[in-house]
Amino acid sequence: MSDTSDHSQIVLRRMMDANSNRVMEGLRTLEDVARFSDQARLQAGYKTIRHGLQETIGRIGQASLILARDAQGDVGRENKTASEQLRDGGLGSIVAAAGSRVEQGLRVLEETAKVLAPEESPRIERFRYLVYDFNASLQLACQRDLEFLKRAKLYVLVDCKLPLDFFASRLREISDAGVDLIQIRDKQADPVRVIQYARQALDLLDKSRTQVVINDRVDIAATMGVSGVHVGQEDLSVGSARRLLRPWQVLGLSTHDLGQVQASIGLGVDYIGCGPTFASKTKSFGEFSGTAFLQAAAEWLRANAPGVPAYAIGGIDLENLPRVRQAGFDRIAVSSCVWNAQNPAMVVEKLRSGLDRI
Repeated sequence: MSDTSDHSQIVLRRMMDANSNRVMEGLRTLEDVARFSDQARLQAGYKTIRHGLQETIGRIGQASLILARDAQGDVGRENKTASEQLRDGGLGSIVAAAGSRVEQGLRVLEETAKVLAPEESPRIERFRYLVYDFNASLQLACQRDLEFLKRAKLYVLVDCKLPLDFFASRLREISDAGVDLIQIRDKQADPVRVIQYARQALDLLDKSRTQVVINDRVDIAATMGVSGVHVGQEDLSVGSARRLLRPWQVLGLSTHDLGQVQASIGLGVDYIGCGPTFASKTKSFGEFSGTAFLQAAAEWLRANAPGVPAYAIGGIDLENLPRVRQAGFDRIAVSSCVWNAQNPAMVVEKLRSGLDRI
């Protein structure tokens, strides 16, 4: 081998060494963002790529890359731009920077592998295309207003039975009183009516104060600017719903026992409803999960998924709210006790007081 070839080999190995480190660091950053953002599928995907790339580099020859390393002599070590030191866009800016670093680094690894280990280049290319998809999904997921969701405590389910002007007046009243989330839920209403009432809610409500979710109708939620959708155990599956929703929309799921709570976390839902707790005026159940379920769910979630908001639901009102709090829940979803009240604003204020009380 000539001197020129020797020099070329060293340069290629230094390039591969630097970029494998760059990619591994970026993948770990993205994996942790996905992990602590409760994006289980993406976290597992990044981890699989990270381990797969480590195996690939091992087959190429990790030791030969380390031997070629010359960190002190790297002329690019001190050549940094001001933007590299700043992350002014929150979590999304971290994902964008790490994602770009991984994508570019994988491209360099792919090209250098074509010379050093041609048989490994196609595998690196496959990693690169997987990363494109994962990065896009994680970037869009960071746009979902999960911080609002984690702060939201009072969730009110409303129907489409009131005349539209009365509906609007009541929505404004309960929003001003402190309702965080509105779910439009009316199994008897036709799609056109649901869309009409959802549009009224969107036009009326300040999204920074009260957000709108639609029950069950993923198709309607996906075609409107609502914040998300809520599905039940017998509705469209979480996976199918997520594929239909816009990436920034949240997805909630009803759960009726501890097994369903545990399964919901693996599915990657943004929040869960737990119940039915008590008898309800708006929905009939053959049996009730009760406060024992709430207590078990609260304990399991605190230990295993503290970042996932959980709402107690089913017949909750001012009288039995203390029992819900004693079971470990400080978030509730209610319907008739607010929506059908003579003075809904007063009920909302009292429920908020009960939820905020430590």
